[in-house]
Amino acid sequence: MSNNLVEVFETYDPMEAKLVKAKLSDEEIFFNVTGDFDISFTMETFNTELGRMAMKRPIKFYVYESDFELAKVAINTDKSSLFEDDLEY
Repeated sequence: MSNNLVEVFETYDPMEAKLVKAKLSDEEIFFNVTGDFDISFTMETFNTELGRMAMKRPIKFYVYESDFELAKVAINTDKSSLFEDDLEY
């Protein structure tokens, strides 16, 4: 097993970053995050996607090389269909 961390995902959107954290946690994949700080208390405008892009402050996710493919699948899997209401009224 390789202990080298590799970048698996990058975003400027704090909400998307929270979703990626949840997906990786659900799959029990170890990850490290950089650029994930909440500056909303002092500069709410700059903690938006456009604000982060302007400041060149992406949020980056890193995983072990051995978990890279599994992490990509976890991040790109849309589980929103689990919330669909399939009951007939």
